[in-house]
Amino acid sequence: MTAPGHRDGVEITVGYRGLGTQPDRLEQRTVAPAAGDAPPWDANTPLRAVGSDHDRVDGLAKASGRAKYTSDVTFPGLLQARILRSPVARGTLTTLELDAARALPGIAAVIALKQPGQRVRFVGDAIAAVAGTDLHRVRDALEAIRADYAAEPHTVDYLQHEDAPALAADGSIADAWPSSASVEQALAAAAQTHEATYRTEVQTHSSLESHGAVAKWNGDDLEVWCSTQATFGVRGELARALRGQRIDVGTLTVHAEFVGGGFGSKFGAGIEGLACCLLAREAKAPVKLMLDRFEEHTTTGNRPAALLQLRAGVDADGKLTAWDVRSFGGCGFNVEKGEGGGNVAVPDYYTKGAKTRRKHLDLATDTDPARPMRAPGYPQGWFGAELFLDELAAKAGIDPLEFRLRNDRDTMRLDQWRFGAERFGWAEARARRNEPGARLVRGVGLASARWGQLGNPGRQPHGIQCRIHQDGSVEVRSGAQDIGTGLKTVMVLITADELAIPPARVTAVTGHTGDPSGPGSGGSTTTPSLAPAVRHAAFLARQELAALLAKDLGADAAQVAFGDGTVTVGGRALSWADACKRIGPNPIDVRGKRFPNYDSEPFSAVVCGCQFAEVEVDTWTGLVRVVRMFGVQDCGLVIAKKLAESQVLGAMLQGISYALHEQRILDRTTGRMLNGDFLRYKILGSEDVPELGCHLMTVHNGHTSTPAAGLGEPPSVAAPAAVANAVFHALGAPVRHLPITPDKVLAALAARRQ
Repeated sequence: MTAPGHRDGVEITVGYRGLGTQPDRLEQRTVAPAAGDAPPWDANTPLRAVGSDHDRVDGLAKASGRAKYTSDVTFPGLLQARILRSPVARGTLTTLELDAARALPGIAAVIALKQPGQRVRFVGDAIAAVAGTDLHRVRDALEAIRADYAAEPHTVDYLQHEDAPALAADGSIADAWPSSASVEQALAAAAQTHEATYRTEVQTHSSLESHGAVAKWNGDDLEVWCSTQATFGVRGELARALRGQRIDVGTLTVHAEFVGGGFGSKFGAGIEGLACCLLAREAKAPVKLMLDRFEEHTTTGNRPAALLQLRAGVDADGKLTAWDVRSFGGCGFNVEKGEGGGNVAVPDYYTKGAKTRRKHLDLATDTDPARPMRAPGYPQGWFGAELFLDELAAKAGIDPLEFRLRNDRDTMRLDQWRFGAERFGWAEARARRNEPGARLVRGVGLASARWGQLGNPGRQPHGIQCRIHQDGSVEVRSGAQDIGTGLKTVMVLITADELAIPPARVTAVTGHTGDPSGPGSGGSTTTPSLAPAVRHAAFLARQELAALLAKDLGADAAQVAFGDGTVTVGGRALSWADACKRIGPNPIDVRGKRFPNYDSEPFSAVVCGCQFAEVEVDTWTGLVRVVRMFGVQDCGLVIAKKLAESQVLGAMLQGISYALHEQRILDRTTGRMLNGDFLRYKILGSEDVPELGCHLMTVHNGHTSTPAAGLGEPPSVAAPAAVANAVFHALGAPVRHLPITPDKVLAALAARRQ
């Protein structure tokens, strides 16, 4: 297929191949690519590198320690820095005296981050910062700072907020439902109804690499190495904050070549990034400021807590006829700033024919503000909604899978349900019965997933630089960051396929704002936003090489063909290396861009999936162990299969950790976190990892030349709910409060026996 030179229609095949024995879901669509864009890949396009099991291209560098993260960056004379933080949860800073700290030996800079009279809003709020020759001296200087506060009454429990609902002794919301005539009528007419309350606790991000930065001034130019999910966002944020320092985006460069995760917490430079830059300016030396693990847990955001109440009804056929939801989010003091952040999402594809209502309220607390956390709001709401559906199905006498097949309106997920159930062995596992009085009991559960992003639609035409050198090596560059999901590998495989060369010839570089812009790594938008730009850059580079070879060998550019590491020019075959020797010392250097999504409707505007889990519960101790999980997941065009599978399996592990272990514990009297380390804040460990499996679906959505879709969020939505439903099946009683700790399991068993 040749590139369209104008907006004539191009016919492509969209959809997906059948799962297992199911039929293909393919159809023809006509799309109108923009002039100059690469021709669209569709379901009939033969691809070699894309979709393969290629290893992570930076895996060896990471495994060997050669990959340099922000915490690894060093320079001669590098100073270390720390932040003084408030011990008060709510109040006013009344005194701040820094001179004693400045006078200590080895201290190069001390700056105020708040001024007397300013508000303090949580334990850990940044007050001042110190840079010195080593961390021991810096800690001594922090102790020498005098900071006094006028403390005020505070609350760190959102359920103590004046607008919080009243709770009954069993934890259910006791307040009457607001009136809704349509919902009430549907409930009254239902063959079966159910009502229940669900609750989740705060989950911290627990990224492998902590937040922080290294700052180095060169006159009025500033270089910053930052552990971030948004290199260009950090550049813009710091340029605005440092405007008085004669800094703008043209004199500020941000680097994030390797990033140790973020999960939504690292979109900005944060107060730590700004403090690092200001300290370096005052000290006239490079400064490193990396947060410790306690600061990570307490000052860098979190997935907020949630309270969720549902009531619903079904007709005699098991179809939902009424669906009423109200929820509350506990998301820190950002509520008072008008930022919210605690919204709870629930699935809507089960309720198309039902009378529905949805209400939500965020409740402020004097705690660290919430930040986005992998699929913000979804795991909380899907846990409550999917467990509620299992409970309703049990009351109606319907198998949970059959209940979803009757109510799910998404054809793709219906295919996924059936395929996943067969691969998981749902019918057999569900039919197994635990021995009466057995200590160890097993159960299986399932849950759905959904996310709605197909990438940046082109409002910001992000770019990619592609260079072909005369030695045959190819360089592809993006200023966007790879936070560990595998963007570099995606760039390599797409480029290799477009140029018909082995991936080993391609090197990808990411994370430097001197390269073309890219989006922040959030909302599952990075790959679908940049994949078409990578294609376009490689497409332009191939065209330029074809024109050069045609001119050099006296042929027409249309007679130049690329394939299997060779280039054929008018019947003469050259190896890729021989072809590239004709480039000369100056490489082919082109810049591709991200064109807007096609005007036509995509085959599917959402990414969906489902997951199945089996658990074993010790009825004597209340301990829950996940035995195995299996997921089916769509992510548009599967580009790097091994990395995509890693995303799904990693999401399952994170979901198990959320379902069974993670909980921030705050002292209500002081407002301080009591388990702000990995000794007391439990996350999933290596011995907790179950048997995991997944099946990735390539879905050709037909929305761009390279129809990738997001994968960061979708698989994290279903996992906690699937585990909770498996626990419900094992116990015969639901645990409606995450994490599912032994005390809650034993309480559920005791309540069942009554």
